[in-house]
Amino acid sequence: MKKNHFSKFLALTAAVMLAAGQTIPAFGAAAYTPVEGTETTFKKYLILEAGAQVPNVTFSYTAAPGEARSADTADNTVMEVLPGIGSPVITDTVFTAEDTTVNAVQEGDIDVARAASSRAEGLTAENGVEFETAKGEKYAVKTAVVDLSGISFDEPGIYRYIVTETASAEDEARGIMHDNDTDRVLDVYVTDDGNGTLQISSYVLHTEDADVVIGTDMGSYDVQEQAAALEDKTDGFTNEYSTSDLTFRKDVAGNQASRDKWFALTLKLEGLTAGDKYTVSLADDGDENTADGNADAVSGNTASTIDENRGKANVTELTAGEDGTVLQTFYLQHGQSVAVLGLPLNASYEVTENAEDYKSEAGAVEGFEDAANGTMAQDVKTSFLNTRDGIIPTGVAMAMLPGLAAAAAGGAGLAVLVIRRRRRNG
Repeated sequence: MKKNHFSKFLALTAAVMLAAGQTIPAFGAAAYTPVEGTETTFKKYLILEAGAQVPNVTFSYTAAPGEARSADTADNTVMEVLPGIGSPVITDTVFTAEDTTVNAVQEGDIDVARAASSRAEGLTAENGVEFETAKGEKYAVKTAVVDLSGISFDEPGIYRYIVTETASAEDEARGIMHDNDTDRVLDVYVTDDGNGTLQISSYVLHTEDADVVIGTDMGSYDVQEQAAALEDKTDGFTNEYSTSDLTFRKDVAGNQASRDKWFALTLKLEGLTAGDKYTVSLADDGDENTADGNADAVSGNTASTIDENRGKANVTELTAGEDGTVLQTFYLQHGQSVAVLGLPLNASYEVTENAEDYKSEAGAVEGFEDAANGTMAQDVKTSFLNTRDGIIPTGVAMAMLPGLAAAAAGGAGLAVLVIRRRRRNG
């Protein structure tokens, strides 16, 4: 009877509220209003070897949900981690030849300072990514944006994404070394503000897909105190551009060879990236980590130099054309050299010369014995030795004249003596 009366009461109450235009309250716990993700960023570092300029290169990334990690309910040592939802969009990072570089780690730059050994087991500075100021290295930095707008989070928690750098075989062939640790972990912390409203409180980027440890006050190390950091916290990705230097030299030899004559040597480079720039060293730059030249800025007007080689400037920078090639002529005297710095490892080179009336031999100068053409898989030192010898004649002008002169002088003396005797006898 009581149940029937209660049912009638509910029905009557509903009818009255509807008539009054009021909403019937829902029975049970209230659901959160989902909060939409925002944007976060990370850095991309590109380490350059001494003498190299920033190449034109683009890096891309993907983001995928990480695996769930269950909470430790027995000992309360780790927090629950939820797989990320939706698909964050990450902008590319684009480097160009116009970008600036720094030669020391700047405040706040984290990932670039990591040692090679911490990027993957067994890596060293020689075969892994590492910023080494002692070797004259420098780096450029760009920023990537991770866009989570349009992704709605409906419960507090740690939502995990795995951010992966897309490795490029083409870039690797150029000499761009990818960090062997190509993944980063992005955790999105969604929290209750204390009033039943969800908010995005933090984005944390770190290197290890590991448990989130609970602190002594039951908070994770990321949120138990303001701005606390994980031991493996980082701020982005780092790559290194490994390059080679090309040095070519001119020497002359022979008794008819002119050591102040300027010769024309032409350098052809292929397999480059359009718009990339390369420093040309004509003199010692004081950096023991780079190859140096010792050529004049402008060729001279010596009598032995042909007209088309006189007063010509030697350039100090090369720029790859749209077809990825460079063709440039340089002017060198005996003992002079030119060094082109920071060439990609898959580039090919060819050095030719106008030997004029000299005998030309490539790779014949001591210490500069590499071939005059090949690839830049390693530093190259090549040369041209130009020889011109003349045979000294053994004719009258050179060998007999001194003797004849002596004989003539003796004959003249004899004639004078004969004349004097005749005068006395007369």
